[in-house]
Amino acid sequence: MHIVSIDDPERALARCREAAVELVIVDLEPGAERERWLEALRREGRPVLVAGAQADGTPRRLREPGPYDDEILQNMNSALLVIDTDACITACNPPAELILGERADALRGRSVRRWFAGDPPGEDWVARTLAQGVRFRGAESTITRSDGTRVPIGISCAPIVDSDGVRLGVVATFQDLTEIKQLQRQVLQAEKMASIGQLAAGVAHEINNPMGFIHANLFQMAEYVGDLRRVFSAVDELRKAVARGDTAEAREAAGRLDATAEETQVDFLLSDLAKAIRESQEGSERIRHIVQDLREFSHTDTGERVLADVNQCLDSTATIVWPMMKHLVVLEKEFHQLPSVPCFPMQLKQVFMNLLVNAFQSIEEKIGGSSETGRIQLRTEVRGEFVVVSVSDSGAGIAPENLARIFDPFFTTKKVGVGTGLGLSTCYSIVRRHGGTITVESQLGRGSSFEVLLRIEAGETPDDGA
Repeated sequence: MHIVSIDDPERALARCREAAVELVIVDLEPGAERERWLEALRREGRPVLVAGAQADGTPRRLREPGPYDDEILQNMNSALLVIDTDACITACNPPAELILGERADALRGRSVRRWFAGDPPGEDWVARTLAQGVRFRGAESTITRSDGTRVPIGISCAPIVDSDGVRLGVVATFQDLTEIKQLQRQVLQAEKMASIGQLAAGVAHEINNPMGFIHANLFQMAEYVGDLRRVFSAVDELRKAVARGDTAEAREAAGRLDATAEETQVDFLLSDLAKAIRESQEGSERIRHIVQDLREFSHTDTGERVLADVNQCLDSTATIVWPMMKHLVVLEKEFHQLPSVPCFPMQLKQVFMNLLVNAFQSIEEKIGGSSETGRIQLRTEVRGEFVVVSVSDSGAGIAPENLARIFDPFFTTKKVGVGTGLGLSTCYSIVRRHGGTITVESQLGRGSSFEVLLRIEAGETPDDGA
């Protein structure tokens, strides 16, 4: 969004002709000169909002828009609010009424903080623009209506300043992202399930192994129960003989018990039975962890950021991918203690899944059908205000001419049927949505290293070029 806020109409006209300006804030003293320039700007087809200037030297404040200005505001597709230095709404349009859930007469004069409180903290873009004078374009946040309904929005904010640089207020345009967010979740879910399908063979093998020895142990334990039943039967005969006081019968029963115990190797039986139970418990625990990680990975996000353990997100994702790669890859983990990060955990797991699968496929491409193994290293650390996750591999690497394009949608260097070209593009979009960055370093034939930086405090990078 380009917004011009100046008291020089000639500069305003020049800016309108050189950029796609959505709104011009005109700050001129009332009079014929102002009206002449307003008419010139309107002939350019640009929406204009008038900021009144006080002739007596008192602080300038935004004035109510005139009839022509109001007509422009009412017919904009985006929701628009004009906010003064006290954070009160001075003007709005019908899309803003619809999103905020209030009529215009109920909005004017009220504090914008009622809706834009910033959750989590740091996402109150209007307050930051008022306080710091910075511009934001395409940031994501949420508003809370009077009935408690939370609405995701994409918001752009720009300060309104006079010729001396004094801030008069803020103009904010925003859109309801509810449908877009739902579509994003559906697309991510579809890709996530496709990833699980790609890993299905390895996961099935990983589950089948413990299931195999659990099954065998159960048969063995059934035989042991039969042998133990014979021993307990001999013990019961001895107990009854002793109870009757028949010494001869008791000696015979004791002899039969000794023979049965020796025949069944009862000491070994009890030891091996305990071992079989322990192995079966460990196998079932492995299966439980695999299934739990799969279930968590397949869940959709709630649509709201939550505090999450990035180490746990990375580790559980590696557990899912490991069965596919364990015969070709040595997996190294170096996790440092991290603070919880406000994020969409399922989306982060999708990023880690894509990076891990790409690393494995790169190693697979390099070593082919040889007996060599590759290496994937996972590392986490805190660096300034960021949590850093790196995924490095010893695979085939990326050609220098492709490095600038790997995050482009549908760009892939993989064989037909192996990649769609959406994996890294999805990673890039998700990381940017979190206010972070993703970078790559690679050498052809030696491997690649992807680094994801996530802000410890929620937020997105301000746009200074609006």
